[in-house]
Order: sequence, then C-alpha cells, then structure tokens
Amino acid sequence: MGTSGQRNSINTLFVCLWLVGNLVAQTGAGQLQMGNHSIEIHVVNQSGAPIDASLRVEVLSTSGLHMAEAYSNREEGVANFDGFSDGVFQVRITGPGIEPITQSFQVAATEATHREYVRVERKDTNSSSEASSSDPTVSAQDLAVPSRARAEFDKGMEAYAKGDNGPAQAALKRAIELYPGYVKAHNNLGVLYQNAGLVKEAVVEYSKAVAFDPKFAPGYVNLAKLSIASGNLAEAEAELKKALALDPGAVNVLFLLCSTEFGRREYPEALATAHHIHEMTREPQYAEVHLISAKILIAQGRPRDAASEYQMFIKERPADSRSEKVKALIVKLSPQ
Repeated sequence: MGTSGQRNSINTLFVCLWLVGNLVAQTGAGQLQMGNHSIEIHVVNQSGAPIDASLRVEVLSTSGLHMAEAYSNREEGVANFDGFSDGVFQVRITGPGIEPITQSFQVAATEATHREYVRVERKDTNSSSEASSSDPTVSAQDLAVPSRARAEFDKGMEAYAKGDNGPAQAALKRAIELYPGYVKAHNNLGVLYQNAGLVKEAVVEYSKAVAFDPKFAPGYVNLAKLSIASGNLAEAEAELKKALALDPGAVNVLFLLCSTEFGRREYPEALATAHHIHEMTREPQYAEVHLISAKILIAQGRPRDAASEYQMFIKERPADSRSEKVKALIVKLSPQ
C-alpha cells in the first residue's frame, strides 16, 4: 500500500473511532450527546406550582421528530436532559390525569442550561391512555398494565429522575414481578443496568422487552447501542434495521444506522442513508451526516460534492467548534 493509501486508511480509521466514540457517549435513556447544553423542563400547574406526578416528557425537533425522553419527578416536577446543541425544539408532556401539551422553546448559544416552564391542566376523568398501540415506541401490552404494577413503575421513574438508581431498579423489578410482560419496565430496567455498567443484565432486559412485544422499536435500538459499544457493528446494524422496519421515520435511528454503515465501510449504503436523513430534516442534531458524506465523497474522488457537504454542515451547525477546520477543508477542496 502506498503512502496516499495509508493516509486515507488512517483518516478513515480516525473518523470511524470518532463516530463510535460519539455514538456510545450517552446520558439518560439512551440519548446521544451531540452538544454541550442542558435542558430542564419544569412541569407546573396553572398556578405555577410543581405538578406532583411522574409525567412523560419528550424533547422533539421543530418538525416533531422524537429526540429524547425522561420522566418528571414528583417533588419538583422537573425532567432533565443533557447533550443538546443550541436551537429551536419542542417539548411534549403526556401522562395519566393531565391534558397532553406540546410547546416550542429555544436554547440560546449562550445558555449552559435552558429552563423551560410548561403549564399543564388536570383532566376531569381518570380514564385516559398514554399512547396508542399503533405507536412503535409504546408496547400494546403496556396499555393493560395493572394499577399496582404501574404504580411501581412510576416510583421507579421518580427515583430515576432524582438519580437514585438503586431504588429505581428495585421498583421496576417489583413492577415486573406484578406484571411479567411489562415491556417498558423491562426496557427501562435495561437502561438502568446499562448506566451501571451491567451490560449482560441490560441485554437480558432489552431482549425480554422485544420478546414480549416484537413491535417495540426502542428495545431493538437499545440492543443496537450495546452492540456498537462492544464493537459488534454487524449485529448493531441488524437490530437498527428491525427498529426502522417498525418506525421508518425515526431519524435518530437512521442516524445510528448511517454511522454504523460508515463504521462497517458500507460506503454506498451510508451515503444513501445520510442523504435520506438530510431530506427528512435540517435539525442541527443530525448535521453530522454531512461529515460522514464528505469523507465518503473524498474517497470516491468527488471533492466538489464533498465541499458541498461541508458547506451544509456549516449552514446547519454554524456555532460548532469544528467550523473553522471544516471551512479550511472547503477551501482545500474547492477549485482554485
């Protein structure tokens, strides 16, 4: 192999390692760290007091794409998120006893932590369902969870929101004892095990989640992330494709697939997936696909197209710390 070939191989290896390192840098329930901003969602009632309930809090892109979720704690009514870039997002709050609500908010580049206060209204009836069985992120089996098991699950999520992983694990185990087919409890217990470094135990719980409900997409995604962390990209790709078969519009899963395909040197497939993501969204969280595309296009001898990808990265992530280096690459690739 010549010097040029060696340099290209080293560069490709560096990018692969950089991507895999970023893929496994996670906080909370498997959200990717793509930025250095934190978000606090404060759930309050109409008078401004914290809501004394454990509610599902989701952060969405402006186009409604799911990015991360957590549960508010009862004492303060707060759900915490880390690893976000600056930009405009949406928050959606759902749960028993409240009217679902979605509102937009903006994280400024100068904010280390953005605090968003969301007022929710109580429902007049207790007969509510958190989600439809057609939602691939919610198990149909979980719609029939007994009240005692659901109460233990809520206790576990409250403890998790406060960082008390031991009590959270214990509560989720009790929920599963009361209802062995509690898919979301298995999945979230797997997240707690994963955060504690108990990988084998996490695999068992994620596997149980998808065994009880083969249409539960998050279980496959979490199994894929563990495979990525262990370096088994082929297995990760297979799990991601199962998730996408259930939820083709899940951009966060497509991003993981693109990075995994790149790591496996499946360059035509990675380029196609990156272009598909770009067609679906211009959200800063997914601008990394342009770096992947540019690297592939350079290897294919297409410098102008690579420069175009770098320019799209700058447009979507103008405040990124790598912007100056990317701009220098654009100059090198552009015809003189």
